[in-house]
Amino acid sequence: MESELDILDVKWAKEFFKKIDFLSQLSSQELTALIYKTRKINFKAGKTILFQGEFSNRLFIVEKGLVGIYISKESKKEKVAELAENHYFGEISLVQPVPASATVTAEVDSDILVIDKENLDELFATNPAALDIIHKKIEERNK
Repeated sequence: MESELDILDVKWAKEFFKKIDFLSQLSSQELTALIYKTRKINFKAGKTILFQGEFSNRLFIVEKGLVGIYISKESKKEKVAELAENHYFGEISLVQPVPASATVTAEVDSDILVIDKENLDELFATNPAALDIIHKKIEERNK
């Protein structure tokens, strides 16, 4: 179920977004504007958030809950990681139009904050340092 952020979500986001390396470059005003463009989606346990191979242009932030990261190889599904609260995924899709490298599934009922690429592009245009941080992160993962 998708919804707007309530007052507790906004308070949480203001604190957590400052800790995300590429968002920490933003001013308070820019962070607040971004938060009000963010949506919250509740995923019930077992629901898929993102499919391996799917093209996505969103940043996903685990506000509450736990998600599993699964890779399918030779028709076998293998869990390679879990992300709990205060973690995010999908940042590569913000700068490169590539398919998701894994399937992400809610392991328990989870609240996921979603930010669309278009909203971040506006901020990256005025904050190129933030975009550079994502590029460096991608380079490190590709090594």
